[in-house]
Amino acid sequence: MLRDDKKNCQMTTKRLPAKSLLVTYLFSIIFVLGFSQKISAAHTFQDLEHIGQRWDEITYHWPKKQRMAGLTELLSDIQNLKQSNPEKPELLVWEAIVLVSRASLNPGLGILGELKYTRDLLLHAIELDPEIMDGAAYLALGCLYYKVPGWPLSFGNSEKAAHYFHKALALNPKGIESNYYYADYLRKIGKAQQSFRYYQKVADLPLDPAQPYLSQRLKEKARHKLTKLVAQVSTIVIKSMEKPDYSGAEPQR
Repeated sequence: MLRDDKKNCQMTTKRLPAKSLLVTYLFSIIFVLGFSQKISAAHTFQDLEHIGQRWDEITYHWPKKQRMAGLTELLSDIQNLKQSNPEKPELLVWEAIVLVSRASLNPGLGILGELKYTRDLLLHAIELDPEIMDGAAYLALGCLYYKVPGWPLSFGNSEKAAHYFHKALALNPKGIESNYYYADYLRKIGKAQQSFRYYQKVADLPLDPAQPYLSQRLKEKARHKLTKLVAQVSTIVIKSMEKPDYSGAEPQR
């Protein structure tokens, strides 16, 4: 869940960051929490902003060897806050973000249990606020169900992935993140023609001024995928035209 696109957004004081995660062992998972709910100085729960700033500092500025300890301490602080605010959906989402951030530093079969717990956190956040973060929790669930292994190893399920992607798009039809990752899902399950439409939509959407780095990165990746899809179609057409005729019929003179 890590290539260049892992750092797909810089933290702002007004929005929760987007985060991509690459976990490799027997599988890969791209877990994106995007769309980011606005947080203003008047927010009644000021600790959320502090959590975001710490997460950003640890993730993007600390030496890699120190990040696990920093994220573990941050996770402990979030869980302590949850004791007095157990039904705060933003805290549940932040706990999920920190959990998958830690998992990216120590991939292996052991993270499957944490990913199940992460799924449950997101589902509970949605129960508390179905529109939390403009569909970000739905998008994250779509990515989880699509990318993790299926039964008996884990809970991966392509149909559920599609369900949650549709939920995310219904809440944020013009979201760059939701359209890009749904396009990626369609392409990888063999629906290239449908994926082309969503990649094109991402390429055409304006940059999100609150998330310029993430927006620009995903738009560039969408254009690259469009180019590859066009090239693949062209190759298929050319090969079909070059295919020899084995019908045995004599050419007409």
